[in-house]
Amino acid sequence: MFHIGDTVVCSNGVCRIEKIGPLAGMGKSIANKSYYTLRPCFDEAATIYVPVDGDEDALRFALKKDEVKKQMDEIDDLDQINISDEKKRELEYKNAVNSKDPRKLIRIIKTMYYRRKARIESGKKSTAIDERYFRIAENRLYEEMALALSVDKDEVRDYIRQYIEKQPAKKKKKAAGKRKEM
Repeated sequence: MFHIGDTVVCSNGVCRIEKIGPLAGMGKSIANKSYYTLRPCFDEAATIYVPVDGDEDALRFALKKDEVKKQMDEIDDLDQINISDEKKRELEYKNAVNSKDPRKLIRIIKTMYYRRKARIESGKKSTAIDERYFRIAENRLYEEMALALSVDKDEVRDYIRQYIEKQPAKKKKKAAGKRKEM
């Protein structure tokens, strides 16, 4: 169970729990249930209500600083999403952003980094679906990581880009090291 003051992730992004209890001024069916009252960290004007006895996966604790660093170290192990059928790729993207799993968001970002690069090299633009889910993944992940690292969202973008750009060099070094061992 979560407590007042906890930073959590829900389908709307990163929030702080401000209150736990029934909603005042609502009908009897709602007044008898307890809700988490959430305040989005990047939209102070909004309020979100999530039933305490609702879906277990509706909320999860936000990443901490050490967990962000662990996620970054695992970028190399995350495969890109290589689905050529646009509808199937969109479904994969949609499932990833709805899962609230930071690894899946990083996977979308990593995929788009290389997909954009390849499409630009072949004289094409990114697809609208790719761009849409890329923006969603970026926004959700960067907000969470920015809070954990106490930095601006733009710094997180650069931080992740540096990790992604380093990855091919790491893989080449690992492969060269394995060949030497043989």
